[in-house]
Amino acid sequence: MGTIRAFEVVVFAALATLIPEPAFAYIDPGLGSLIFQGVVAAFVTVAAAWAGFKTKILSFFAKARGIGGTDENAPR
Repeated sequence: MGTIRAFEVVVFAALATLIPEPAFAYIDPGLGSLIFQGVVAAFVTVAAAWAGFKTKILSFFAKARGIGGTDENAPR
């Protein structure tokens, strides 16, 4: 009897999700500015990360060649 009841619950849940109802939803007028703000923030983040990685990579290769300034952490 328990499996029949479980089957009825599953069938009811499946049918309840398939019945269309109005959502009463709208797109907020500020959504465009929110998306724009996210895109700008993502661009600035990627640009800052790229600049940091580029600086570290260039300084690594400059140290490997012996070019560049002194290393303040190197023993004298």
